[in-house]
Amino acid sequence: MILSLVNRSSFRVHAYRWYWLGNVLVHIAYLLQAVALGWTMLVVTDSAVMVGMVAFAYGLPLLVVSPFSGLVADRLKRQVIVQISLTIAVLSSALLALLAAADLARPEFILLTSVTLGSTFAVYAPARMAILPNLVPDKMIFNASTLSYSGTRLMGFFGPVLAGFLLDLTDIAFTLTVQAAIFALGAFLYHKAAHFLPAPKQKRQDAYSILQGMSQVITYLREDRALFALVLLALVFVPVGMPYQKLMPIFVDRVLNEGPALLGLLVGSASMGSALSGFAVALIGDIYPKGWAILIFSALFGLGMIIFAFMSEPLIALGLVFTVGIFSGIFLTLINALLLIQIRDELRGRMMSVWGMVWGLIPISALIGGTVAEFFGISIVMAASGACVAFTCMLLIITRSPLLDL
Repeated sequence: MILSLVNRSSFRVHAYRWYWLGNVLVHIAYLLQAVALGWTMLVVTDSAVMVGMVAFAYGLPLLVVSPFSGLVADRLKRQVIVQISLTIAVLSSALLALLAAADLARPEFILLTSVTLGSTFAVYAPARMAILPNLVPDKMIFNASTLSYSGTRLMGFFGPVLAGFLLDLTDIAFTLTVQAAIFALGAFLYHKAAHFLPAPKQKRQDAYSILQGMSQVITYLREDRALFALVLLALVFVPVGMPYQKLMPIFVDRVLNEGPALLGLLVGSASMGSALSGFAVALIGDIYPKGWAILIFSALFGLGMIIFAFMSEPLIALGLVFTVGIFSGIFLTLINALLLIQIRDELRGRMMSVWGMVWGLIPISALIGGTVAEFFGISIVMAASGACVAFTCMLLIITRSPLLDL
């Protein structure tokens, strides 16, 4: 499958190949920190609430910073924004590694690092995603987008697995040192991919404030009813369905009674499933009703989460989370592609920041989930989140949502 994609796809574009490699490496680093910081906080505090706080600290900047970063990405040279944000990520990871080596990795330092890395991602992501359509011909954007997302998910398998085994075999200091090195290599590859691109073209009348800039995106979405319905579904799927990955340390510790190695395998298996489904989407191409595919597989994701939530056998849990990853990957691959294809270039940075803000809701739901899990158990939390996603998808199908027109 992968060789076929390479031979007849956007991989034939030299700059895109560098972009793809940089993208997957940086994604490995961000997933590595999610596992490493969450597990370290659980070891230090033995508190499900504090694990939720790590996710909250990481994701909060997506809500606060993303509106500004999207605006900047539509005005300044996007490659420079990527380089600055990844440089800060390198420095913050290296600093916490030094603190951990000196046995000073206290909860407040873990949370501060999580906030910093979340802020760098909030700045980096809109600029990075808005770069992609400028690297390939228009007819290749769907293929390039699906391959890009699938690549991050494929390498996302190695990030959590790498984090789990590094934590088992070494310690948090060495794990964070590896993370800083991966960030640095990813920044170098992004530079090779896109250093030649100019800043986005701006018209004289485009001197807008942040509120005006974001309102232009909302107006654009409201005029496209199908795309607007897709974003509304994302407001359920992402903040309600996806926090299970942030809360996985609690599930592994209290339901499966295992350690960080299995934690890495579970999170990584979900990413592997998501990657394979994304590659399948890229291979099949743009020839099927995407709205139906999104709703059907999103509903299956919700049902899969309900079953996974009550599974106490590690091997079966691995298989289930892999399947859940396949279902979520179809939704996430398609929405990434559709948002890039159907938005004008001068709006892409802000559209990606809106998408980032949707992901920024995860820390709030993860914090709520961690708190609820403290009293009712993590299985109840995960099952409830899956039920909400499945019910929403079924409701949209029954009411013939405009999403079905995509």
